[in-house]
Amino acid sequence: MLHAMKPASMSPATAMPRDAAPRKRPKPGERREQILQCLAGMLEEPGAERITTAALAQRLQVSEAALYRHFASKAQMFEALIEFIERSMFGMINQIVQAQESGLVQASRIVQALLGFAEKNAGLCRVMAGDALVGEHARLQVRMNQFFERVEAALRQSL
Repeated sequence: MLHAMKPASMSPATAMPRDAAPRKRPKPGERREQILQCLAGMLEEPGAERITTAALAQRLQVSEAALYRHFASKAQMFEALIEFIERSMFGMINQIVQAQESGLVQASRIVQALLGFAEKNAGLCRVMAGDALVGEHARLQVRMNQFFERVEAALRQSL
């Protein structure tokens, strides 16, 4: 009886060449993170105007539909960036308040943390300043305003 033989370089389970790397799918949540990192990166570029989902998808080499599997809208992408800003900044503010007894030192360190965060994250700084939110959903600017009101309250409480 004759059996069809596969070449030695083929994997029996997949019939793919062993040296060919299979298409790697991102782990759950990983693609979402990639989208947000790419969006923040695009916001860092000099002269970056309003970013479209088409441009974002092209940069990621995915379809726009792939973006919408992770976010219902571009506004939700910006909301996720704002959530990251809030978690990062208020995490730092809480650490500063717990570590420092002097209110004046607390206030100084909070301002330093805010400015340092903005300096290290130029794209997110544009979100914080509202520049990247022009032409987007109004609730995004409201949310950033609330963020700064909370920072101001933390500063007042320190002093």
